[in-house]
Amino acid sequence: MPIVFARVDDRLIHGQIVQAWLPELNVDEILIPCTGKGKELVNTGLLRLCLPYEYELTVLESNRCKQYIENSAKNIFLLAASLQDIMPLLEDGLKVKSLNIGGMHFKKGAQKLDDNVFLDDQDKRLLSIFKALGLNIETRAVPNAKSISLEGVIP
Repeated sequence: MPIVFARVDDRLIHGQIVQAWLPELNVDEILIPCTGKGKELVNTGLLRLCLPYEYELTVLESNRCKQYIENSAKNIFLLAASLQDIMPLLEDGLKVKSLNIGGMHFKKGAQKLDDNVFLDDQDKRLLSIFKALGLNIETRAVPNAKSISLEGVIP
């Protein structure tokens, strides 16, 4: 599989991605999966402007990502805005070894895990499913940051 790195960050492409993660990863492309009307809400043109020219950007409905990835020869950085955007890929059988949680900002009823990570009950349920599927789940804002443990948070 050409997925080099998978991350959930509700900001999508921003300074930490461009300045910290991309120089550390050997990727050719950022793939953003979207569920439902999410693809209509993603401003692909604006995201393209944020991304250095040497990286490609693809935004697809989540149900089209597995086939796209399987047919790609590129090294892919899978970048989702939410855990809900990752779930359909796993349901389709896409194999992801690890998932980085970079930014899931405050929402009503969410528990603070870190400055940039707040988890509500649905997030915890999805992370529990991901863990049961064998995904290594970590939280780091940037490559050299210490990962925050999810022990005691994920049932």
